[in-house]
Amino acid sequence: MAIKIVEEEIKNPEEREPPGNVIFTYIPEKSSDESLQNFVLQQLQNSGIGRIDGHITSNEEKVDASHDENLNLYIDRHAADEIIEHCAIMAKKGLEALGFLVGDLYIWKGERYSVVHEIVTGELESTAVSVKFRRDEFENLFDKLDEIEYDYVLIGWYHSHPGYTSFMSSIDMDTQSRMFNREFHVALVIDPINLEFKAFRISNGKCIEVPYAVFEE
Repeated sequence: MAIKIVEEEIKNPEEREPPGNVIFTYIPEKSSDESLQNFVLQQLQNSGIGRIDGHITSNEEKVDASHDENLNLYIDRHAADEIIEHCAIMAKKGLEALGFLVGDLYIWKGERYSVVHEIVTGELESTAVSVKFRRDEFENLFDKLDEIEYDYVLIGWYHSHPGYTSFMSSIDMDTQSRMFNREFHVALVIDPINLEFKAFRISNGKCIEVPYAVFEE
């Protein structure tokens, strides 16, 4: 990936109450693995894919993560469905998926929160343990971003670990630090085989797994 978000100008967040029609909430160390697996599996079934078999071993170094209980990340269900479906389709081929998280920032009672409204992705160079956009794909990605009709913010990125669980590797941490280094930027890591969907941020160089809520408009 050759996109750097360091110089992105962030507008003043609109004051708005957080989404109310929440259909699923995941809080690290509090929500059960079963509830998360059931949510991901339901989305896979809704998309007509269903449970995916397979197991891939990765040598990626897992970075230890602390946990945050402050819920300030909301994901539109349509975007969550697209993320899970994209990761699942790629996983059935034994490949990783990748894309951008597009949305907006809001503030409520003095606290800022992020909302992922949609995703943008394109043609990839992918293996079972690595992924990047094709070099000739960036113009198409920018065209897709230009087609968005509201004043969007890049909330972060998503990628998959097909069969070797959801975590931030040292490579993922480097990508996040270089390209998505604002405090609100998030990395979603999805394992559609083990039915995991987790969110991470970096604060002071440390990896933090953060809560999220999926809502319906």
